Amino acid sequence: MKYLFFFLFPLFAVQAQNQVEHQSQIWYGYYLSHSLTNQWYVQGEVHTRHFIDPLVHHQNAFRAHVHRTIGENWDLSAGAALFLNTPNDPQTLIRLAIPEYRPHFDVVYKHSWSKVRIDHRFRSEMRFNQETNVSRTELTDAVNFSNYRFRYRIQALFPLIKQIQGKVNTEILLNAEQENPANTLDQHRMFAGVSIPLRDNLTADIGYLHAFQQRPNLNYYDRSILSIMVYHRIP
Repeated sequence: MKYLFFFLFPLFAVQAQNQVEHQSQIWYGYYLSHSLTNQWYVQGEVHTRHFIDPLVHHQNAFRAHVHRTIGENWDLSAGAALFLNTPNDPQTLIRLAIPEYRPHFDVVYKHSWSKVRIDHRFRSEMRFNQETNVSRTELTDAVNFSNYRFRYRIQALFPLIKQIQGKVNTEILLNAEQENPANTLDQHRMFAGVSIPLRDNLTADIGYLHAFQQRPNLNYYDRSILSIMVYHRIP
C-alpha cells in the first residue's frame, strides 16, 4: 500500500493566483530495441504529438540510447534526443519547429511486489535549444544551454486479463540552473492504461496521461493526453 500514494496524489500544490490553461493532445510513439549481448542492448524512439482542438502539430522527437543490464534488477543507459518543438499555444500562426538537444543518463531499478512489478527510473538530462531571430521565423546557428532536468518515475505493471497487463505510473520532473529560479517544477505526469501484446516481440500501450506543466512565468498547462505507444523488440 505504500506505493499507492505515488499514483493517487500529485507531488505539488498550485497556488490560487496562478493561471491554468487546459489543453488536449494525442501522443504517438514507436520504440525499437535490439539485443547486442546478454547484458547490452540499444533502443531507438520516434515520437509525434499534436493538439486535438484545433488539430495542430506540436512536437516530433527522436531518441537513441544504449543500455547495460546488471543482474535482473538494474538497467543503466545513456543517450541523446532531438526534439523539434513548435509553440505551446496551438492558436499561434508562426509555428517554426525549433530543435532542442537532450543528452541523458538513466538508472532503472525493477523489483516485484506480489504479482506487481515495480519500476523506478531516475533520469538526468541536459537541454540545449537552437536560437532563432527576434520574430522566431528563422533559426540561427547559435545553440544555448537551457537547463538541467531531473526526473523520477515510479511505475507498476500488473496482470489484468489473459496476457493483457495494467500499467500505472507517476513522474516528477524538476528543473535546475533554469532562467527563472522559481520555476523548479517542470512537470508532474500521471498515466493509467493497458499493455497489450500483439506478438511475442510487439506490444502496444494505450492509456490516459495527465501532464501538469509549470511555465517559466509560473502559470501552468493542464494537459489531457491520449497516449499510444508501440514497443518492438528485435532479438
